[in-house]
Amino acid sequence: MEELPYWETINRYLEKVDPEKLQDILNRLCSRLLCSRAFENMRIRGKYWQVIIDGTQLCSSRRELDGKSLHRTHNKGTEKEYQENYYYVLEAKLVLHPKILISIQTEFVDNEEGKEMEKQDCERKACWRLMEKLKKAFPRLPICLCGDSLYACEGFFERCKGKNWRYILRYKEGSIPSIGEEYRELKEMEKNYQERETQTGKEWYDYVTDIDYKGHQVNLAEYGESGEHICKKGRKKGKAETIRKEFWFLTDLPITRKNVAGLVERGRMRWRIENDGFNAQKRQGYHLEHQYSRNYQALKNHYYLIQIGHMISQIMEAWEKIWKKVKQSREQKHRRILESMKETPLREYKEEIAKKIQIRLI
Repeated sequence: MEELPYWETINRYLEKVDPEKLQDILNRLCSRLLCSRAFENMRIRGKYWQVIIDGTQLCSSRRELDGKSLHRTHNKGTEKEYQENYYYVLEAKLVLHPKILISIQTEFVDNEEGKEMEKQDCERKACWRLMEKLKKAFPRLPICLCGDSLYACEGFFERCKGKNWRYILRYKEGSIPSIGEEYRELKEMEKNYQERETQTGKEWYDYVTDIDYKGHQVNLAEYGESGEHICKKGRKKGKAETIRKEFWFLTDLPITRKNVAGLVERGRMRWRIENDGFNAQKRQGYHLEHQYSRNYQALKNHYYLIQIGHMISQIMEAWEKIWKKVKQSREQKHRRILESMKETPLREYKEEIAKKIQIRLI
């Protein structure tokens, strides 16, 4: 193309495109990166590829959206009661590098018969659909799924076992209380506790293996840290305060004293899908929460295009030797890339098309 089309032209086109075609492009891009073997050292224990699952809200409005949109009621029973309509998506990100998390599978959460949706019900159902699609797209890929405590349930364990996948889940005692109770009883007996000093305080690890939950043998790892922290904002600015954090992780991977630290580190990477995934796409020039179209199918396609664009930018930014010399913000760098795409003709592509036309003429 000699020039980029107007946004309305793009929107009319995206209204007719099957979103599964763009999902297929994402899957092909992921396959190409995996086959390059450039990211092999990011496998968990040299075998499993880490895939992080989480959901996020897209655009929202008080006015009516497409019939597939979800809704929730705020200030119910008061004079200020109102209904918020919104779109929600469940995303699976493949970890290729500490700075590269790319979309490998997407599942949109659609409304069911116009009823008000609860996060747990709709997100779990979407997770089951996403897992099936991911297995179909990558039937032989060894995967370790990571997610929050929402997925800690019998259905998730069974599906992972049936697909020969592993999992590391953030665990909260409210998810499956019996596992937490058994862990507290057994950890005093097994004595796997270990502690070490850090620059600001200390950190510790503990774990219990082979906890039975409805026929599933699960392992629970605990990580904690405490230390002095200097407040940078608010009334306590400049003052030191002691901060203590604790995290529990549920997994079916074997745990030992030697590998518990590595397992906890992988479990904590779940936050990367929020910080380097959704937050980057919402606040660093991608405008993920913007309603690009009033047509639901076009809106889905816009979402897929954002994932493809973010994938390309992450890989380019990972080349530190090039990007460190460019002392600009991420948004400024992306703007320069866009301008270069507008100004620089894709000569190789044009030559390839010309050759195909000549062949057809002959």
